[in-house]
Amino acid sequence: MRRDYADLYALCRHDPAADAYFQALPEEVRSRLSGRMKQVNTFADLRRRASALLEASDPF
Repeated sequence: MRRDYADLYALCRHDPAADAYFQALPEEVRSRLSGRMKQVNTFADLRRRASALLEASDPF
């Protein structure tokens, strides 16, 4: 079941799996996601946006 939260911080506060995923990301990716915190409302949003940022920063 999809659960929407107000922002990234509410998501991480209420979903331990989302918080663990977020904390395991590189600092630069966490920082960029934090800058867009209102756009991350579900764990799926978090994974999708993190993946895009990780691919964009891949030097290969």
